[in-house]
Amino acid sequence: MSSAAYLTFISQQFTIYFGIPVFICGLIGNCLNILMFLSKKLFPPSPCQLHLLTASISSLIAIVIPLLLRILIGLQYDVTKTNLFLCKARQYLGHVSILTSLTCVSWATIDRYLISCRQARFRQISRMSTARLLCVATVVFWSLHGLPIVIMVNIYPAAANQTVCVNKSIIYGYYLNYFVILILYNLLPLAIFVAFGLLTWKNMHKIHRRRIGPQQQRLPTNQRQEYQLTRMLLLQIGSISISTTPYAIDSLYNVITSQIQKDSFRTAQENLCTTVSNFLFYLNFASSFYIYLSSSKSLRNKFFRKLLSIYSKRRQVTQTISVITTTTAKYANQTTEVLIK
Repeated sequence: MSSAAYLTFISQQFTIYFGIPVFICGLIGNCLNILMFLSKKLFPPSPCQLHLLTASISSLIAIVIPLLLRILIGLQYDVTKTNLFLCKARQYLGHVSILTSLTCVSWATIDRYLISCRQARFRQISRMSTARLLCVATVVFWSLHGLPIVIMVNIYPAAANQTVCVNKSIIYGYYLNYFVILILYNLLPLAIFVAFGLLTWKNMHKIHRRRIGPQQQRLPTNQRQEYQLTRMLLLQIGSISISTTPYAIDSLYNVITSQIQKDSFRTAQENLCTTVSNFLFYLNFASSFYIYLSSSKSLRNKFFRKLLSIYSKRRQVTQTISVITTTTAKYANQTTEVLIK
């Protein structure tokens, strides 16, 4: 086996042993995220809660379609080469869901900064009406922004008896590589997360210092929930920054070296690095639930109690249906016996 073939084999194995667990954990985690943010007992309605709920729904879409199809491609089962709908859906839904998720997490980060400010005029900006408008506008804007993908991306012939799902527009390809992937996927979200994350942490530190003293009292429930959301988000920002950095570096490298002639070994090396950085990038959309649970013991307890209550209610409903069915069957048998007599 040549060196290039060996690197391709490593890339396939990485897809199997890393990509598939990311897909499974992301699928389960985002479903539980949606359940958690829809529960008013766990998180009463707030701008940050709405932004994170929208981000979780978008992350679920990014996991279910684009990531799953990417895993199949890594396993040498590329259905996008022959199915035009999946070819376009993978590119379009990946574009819209990833940008929607990153944007909503950015809104949530800015909201946490506003809530942590001492000035009332900043805190008053954080309103449910504004959050609803931002979420709807975000989904609509990125959905319209991605429409050229549906037009440009198609299945084209490649080598002998081979087809490939690609964008053939050179100008739009430059736009995607230089602006969408490099700026919108990487540099801009990272800048927002780091800047507003540090500002929020600084404000929280000041609030904590003011609370320390002989008069220290327990915070009201709504303030504790706000601090809990802030803690969750700051941890998520740290995770996103770490997992996005390799993807940003790889994207920048690919843009810089796109016009260089490369041999098969260097191409295999770069493909392996791209595979690793891509799956690390998808960790952003798969790990949020587990980060949230790790942020607070009280949240873990509340969430598991919520799951137990749902299970208990379903069990009670099942038992009730079983009793009704049994009673109805007995009554029907008794009626039949009376009629026969």
